[in-house]
Amino acid sequence: MTINIKVIIPNSSIEFRDSQIEERKKAAASGSEVEVVCLAHGPVSIEAAYDEALAGPYIIEEVKKAEKEGFDAVSLDCAMDTVVRASREAVNIPVTSAGESSYLLALGLCSKFSVVTVLKSTADAIKENIRKYGFESRVASVRYADIPVLDLQDEKKAFGAILKESKIAIEHEGAEVIVLGCTGMSSLAQRLQKSLGVPVIDPAVASLKLAEIYVTMGLTTSKIAYEAPSEKKIL
Repeated sequence: MTINIKVIIPNSSIEFRDSQIEERKKAAASGSEVEVVCLAHGPVSIEAAYDEALAGPYIIEEVKKAEKEGFDAVSLDCAMDTVVRASREAVNIPVTSAGESSYLLALGLCSKFSVVTVLKSTADAIKENIRKYGFESRVASVRYADIPVLDLQDEKKAFGAILKESKIAIEHEGAEVIVLGCTGMSSLAQRLQKSLGVPVIDPAVASLKLAEIYVTMGLTTSKIAYEAPSEKKIL
């Protein structure tokens, strides 16, 4: 059985997309075909609710396109879970998202986990999502490394900053697992796990693997929860 998954990076940076393709393909199971795309229009990074609003229509357009192209599932490759509800309403195939998927995995590994993301604005959006999902009692903290998404390409600087915040979460806030709060951190996950001695969850891989599981099990989004919207004129 071949599983076809479209990974949508919800920004318009071709350079960022190209830096992530190998990581996503490497994470895919044998028999999974993965196409990684970014947006034709929109902000070059997603770091705040404002960016999400600007990117939203273009993300939904890509999600709908994926279903028309015959993909079995979509992975929204952003730990802020950009327009995930709207995306699930728009299509009948499973839509997973990096933040939510990584939290679900973390819940089975520990009593409490911490998220380490890029900026304060991103951390604030992630905290709102965690409250919405009802996971607050299982989250030790949401911290940020104070590094913009596109600056994560400086891996030495990024690794040091993320490691520092992760150690604070583990040693002082009770975290037993670290969830990376940006899919641009993928290449650092294994190194961080080795240095910290606790599980470190890569949200991009979590979303991709959950999408594979849904397709393998023949599961898709409940249309009771995510009812298809009525078509309206857009003036």
